[in-house]
Amino acid sequence: MKIVICDHKESLDRDVAAEINLFKQQLGQNTEVIIHEYNGDNQALNEVIADADGIMTSYVTFTDDMISACRRLKGISINATGYNFIDLQSASRNNVQVAVIAEYCTQEVSEHAMTLGLAVARNIKAYGRSIEQKQKYAFNCVSGMFRLEGSTFGIMGLGKIGQAVARKAQGFGMKVIAFSPSCPASVAEGLGITLVDKDRLLKESHFICLTMSLNAGNVNILDREAFAKMEQRPVIINVSRGQMIDEEALVEALDNNLIFGAGLDVLVEENDEYIARSPLVGRDNVIITPHAAFYSDFSMQENQRIGVSNLVNILTGNINDVARIVSS
Repeated sequence: MKIVICDHKESLDRDVAAEINLFKQQLGQNTEVIIHEYNGDNQALNEVIADADGIMTSYVTFTDDMISACRRLKGISINATGYNFIDLQSASRNNVQVAVIAEYCTQEVSEHAMTLGLAVARNIKAYGRSIEQKQKYAFNCVSGMFRLEGSTFGIMGLGKIGQAVARKAQGFGMKVIAFSPSCPASVAEGLGITLVDKDRLLKESHFICLTMSLNAGNVNILDREAFAKMEQRPVIINVSRGQMIDEEALVEALDNNLIFGAGLDVLVEENDEYIARSPLVGRDNVIITPHAAFYSDFSMQENQRIGVSNLVNILTGNINDVARIVSS
């Protein structure tokens, strides 16, 4: 049996040996496990996966051509919760099961979302620069500070992560509202959250936090039109996917004082070259972290354990034990 673990260089910067050991323990010591660092060369990747029984990846795109060319492929295990980069229709046609990790970092992501929001709202970056770069010890070197208690925290996407963020925001005495079309009213009511339409959330929120799963309907959900409707100069928080924000519109909103600032864990493109030319970098009221919201020692161990387990269960026919199978 052959397993291919393929990822971008950054994603492979983890203890891959632990995954290899888990595969061999669960599938047998003769299991061949290949590590492939993906650099954009699809031909090289195709050659590696052509005879693979299983693939594990975090963010590598798999097209119809790539999936259809695999002779023995039975499963793709994604070391993440998102799966928009996999051609699910092709997987279905080729009898390839696609699994994602349903739950491994909810607390980490919700903690990170609150950290970004609070850091922007309290001007932590500007204060730090004032002290470290200007040696200026002055509380009033910033302006526009507002009290968190009593403010309105708007969440777009009230799934597991959105609910965890909501509970934390409520702990700060904030009123929580949410735009989440798929969320049952009973779930929101149980959390003391008011479900609202998108326009009301944009109008009333002092914080707007994106925790939705990316789909065709919410690409650029925060665009020029959306920013123009924000009456409270909110703090924008994105711990979901960069494609949900029109970054040109975000820059314009920052330049025109339509929003207080932004805390972003995700961008439209996530690499050194993009960061080097991004107009979002270098602003006192913008904090960017490198898609790190999920990260802790515990979450990484869970990520690896569940990712391996999902693929093993697919390959051994124990589909009911897979954390989550996704389909088109």
